[in-house]
Amino acid sequence: MKDLHGTASASVAAPIEECFALVEAVDRYPSWYPDVVREAEILGRNGDGHPTRTRATLHASVGPFVKDFHLLLAVTVEQFSTVKLTRIPHDSSDPERFEVIWRLQPGGETRVHLTLDANLSVPRLVPVGGIGDSVAAGFVAAAANALVKPRG
Repeated sequence: MKDLHGTASASVAAPIEECFALVEAVDRYPSWYPDVVREAEILGRNGDGHPTRTRATLHASVGPFVKDFHLLLAVTVEQFSTVKLTRIPHDSSDPERFEVIWRLQPGGETRVHLTLDANLSVPRLVPVGGIGDSVAAGFVAAAANALVKPRG
């Protein structure tokens, strides 16, 4: 098991409503970050239509280490503020953790911030120093690019 932690932020010239719609639509992540999010499917929604559970496949590639993580995630949403994705364990003895928190702050530009906290099954010899920050930065950069693309 390896602990991964990372953070990344960017200011985006898009309204907070648009930023929120992008990070809340977990099932659309593969369309704007296909290198890492290979599949995502919303399994449940609350009465307001916000996602509550999703299944996702995340692809990791670090040197010779390549692995797909198949995750069942709880989704917690605070309108126009926070989207939190938390791995649901297989059972009480399952030690793996994975949590991503998107935080949005309004302003002249919307501030998009991502925090990653994980403890995943990764071989001992695979170096993970800086990987958490790299993954977080990749997510934020991909989201920022998706927000500035012209819509057709």
